[in-house]
Amino acid sequence: MGKMFGSNHFLLCISVLGCVFFKSESWEVNMPSRIEALLGSCVVIPCTFDYYWYPPKRPDRVVWYQFAKHSYPKVHDSWYSSEVISIFRGKTSLVSSQYGKTCSLEIYPVTWRHHRQTIYPWVDPENVGRYTHRFWDKTVTIHVEDRANTPEIMISGNMKVGESVTVQCSVDHTCPSYPPTLSLSISSLSYRPQSRIVTRGTRTTLVSTVVIERDHQSVECTVKHLGGITARATKTFNAECSFFPLTISSPSSEFLEGIESKVTCTASYTCSRHNPVITWSYSGMPVSTETRRVGGRTMWNTISTLSLKTSSNDHGRSLWCTAKFYQGQTQQKSITLYVKRSMFSLGWTFSTPKSITGLKGSCLIIPCKFTYTNAIPPNLKLIWYLYQDSGYPTVFDQRGGTVVNQFSGKTSSVGSTADGNCSLQINSLELSQNLARLYPWIDKNAITSYHSRGHSFYEKTTQLLVSEHAKNPQISINDIPRVGEQSSVSCNVEHTCFSAPPTLSIAGIPGTGTIKDSLVSDGIWKRTLEQTWNVEEEDRSVTCTVSYPSGQKATGQQPLNVECPYEDITISEKLISATEGVAKSVICSVSYKCKKNIPHIDWNYEDMQSTIKIVKLSKHSYSMESNLTFIGGLDDDGKSLMCTAQFSSGKTSDSALLNITKYVKPPDAHYKIHGFDSGFLFFVTK
Repeated sequence: MGKMFGSNHFLLCISVLGCVFFKSESWEVNMPSRIEALLGSCVVIPCTFDYYWYPPKRPDRVVWYQFAKHSYPKVHDSWYSSEVISIFRGKTSLVSSQYGKTCSLEIYPVTWRHHRQTIYPWVDPENVGRYTHRFWDKTVTIHVEDRANTPEIMISGNMKVGESVTVQCSVDHTCPSYPPTLSLSISSLSYRPQSRIVTRGTRTTLVSTVVIERDHQSVECTVKHLGGITARATKTFNAECSFFPLTISSPSSEFLEGIESKVTCTASYTCSRHNPVITWSYSGMPVSTETRRVGGRTMWNTISTLSLKTSSNDHGRSLWCTAKFYQGQTQQKSITLYVKRSMFSLGWTFSTPKSITGLKGSCLIIPCKFTYTNAIPPNLKLIWYLYQDSGYPTVFDQRGGTVVNQFSGKTSSVGSTADGNCSLQINSLELSQNLARLYPWIDKNAITSYHSRGHSFYEKTTQLLVSEHAKNPQISINDIPRVGEQSSVSCNVEHTCFSAPPTLSIAGIPGTGTIKDSLVSDGIWKRTLEQTWNVEEEDRSVTCTVSYPSGQKATGQQPLNVECPYEDITISEKLISATEGVAKSVICSVSYKCKKNIPHIDWNYEDMQSTIKIVKLSKHSYSMESNLTFIGGLDDDGKSLMCTAQFSSGKTSDSALLNITKYVKPPDAHYKIHGFDSGFLFFVTK
């Protein structure tokens, strides 16, 4: 018989052994009375239990029931799953825990039929009876929603454009088994942020580190639940803009006089709307400006490029760059100009030949003159350099500096710098010096304190052309050589070594010649040998040989083409009086030179007899006579009798007028025809 003590306790007496004091509630279950579930997702109903009396034999045996007044519809029973009512069949499972005493239930997928369902758990229902614990007194009601909760966005860090901040996006849910996915969308950002997702219980958080790109930039967080329902939240960065100090840069710290150099002034900032206007302290020179995004798309640079051309007066001055930003911010930066003077504004100029040719082993002089705009400074020292793309190798130095090997001991100055003379003599030329280009330096300052860029200093140099072989001498015949007359031949050669000129000799003609030296141009002399001789018929050609002290020789030859002159041919009588039919002797003679130059004499009356006679007049002179026996008729009267001497090199002619009279027979006279008397008249018919 039991007796009640208060509302929750009673005394149970069984037999005479005594009575036991019990708590009326020997079990307790902890779970929410209401839980929200998202349509299509899952819901986990958190549940734990504990007991004071009547411990369960099977604490892992948990059955869930639908709350009903007169029955026990099953929601979950792993032993008797077929007994589960249809709206929950195949959709429920227990959620295990390492701590034990759990009765959590997962429902998936959540449907509209689950809305407002009230359910409760029963632990070890086969052993824990309803009189031991009234489990239905602790129930949970499911509320199904088709809209997801909006995620929460929190931002922490240095809120400046270009700086990194931490963005946290969190959302509460009831499906810890399959937490939702979270994603960030930062507009216009070209890179992916560094992110991680953490789920603790029923809260999932996305933690992402991003770089602020603009001063007013939005971040959107999207949550997507199991089943596809999504929700979004947006938050705007209100970040500050940053400005960085101006920078000025140039290709070199040293500027070259008269040479354009690019100098850049760079303004760096983080907000594009702050694009500045950049100006320079040197006006009137070309300037170009460009603005571009740099530094991972979080930095803007406005770059102003000045095409600066300096003069020697700019040395030591300051070049300023000023940037005026939006809303009035101003920055300035300056550099000091170090200007190197140009070789082409020295105050003096020089002139040398573009090239000069010398013979190996011989010498040459490079003629050089210089002038100063003002008076020539006193005690100037002459230096000659070898032209190279870089450096200044010395060829000659009056100051006693080191000379490069290929010119060491071979160079000397000619003349005085006080007279504007900068000529250089090179002795014992070598083939290694061929094509070398040289130039002088006549300045009190070192050449390294000037520059030669922007001008073709190459064109101001003299190129050495060193030849291994001597050039042939040039031969000229001053007049046409004619046998029996005097003629002259000249042989000349140009050279560059006046102190040791070459020798000339002529062969092929007798006699000796005379030498003459003359200056052809700066650094070039001509040596000429002229020789006169009496021309002989046997003279064929003349040879000239040039010999240099360094051992080279060269020869030139010229044919003489000796001429054999002749005089005009003459007829013994200019008026030939003859009687018709009577023979008349007419002589035509011509004088000529050279035995070989024998002429051929012809008459215009070819059918008449003639004889030839050659007479030697002197060593080279000859005479030829042609004696024609002329017998004319009356019809020849008034005509010309002509004789022509044909030589290999030309011809000469002479003529006489014919005066023919009629023959008159004397009475009883004999006729003398051809020197013979005849007692009859002999007529010559033609």
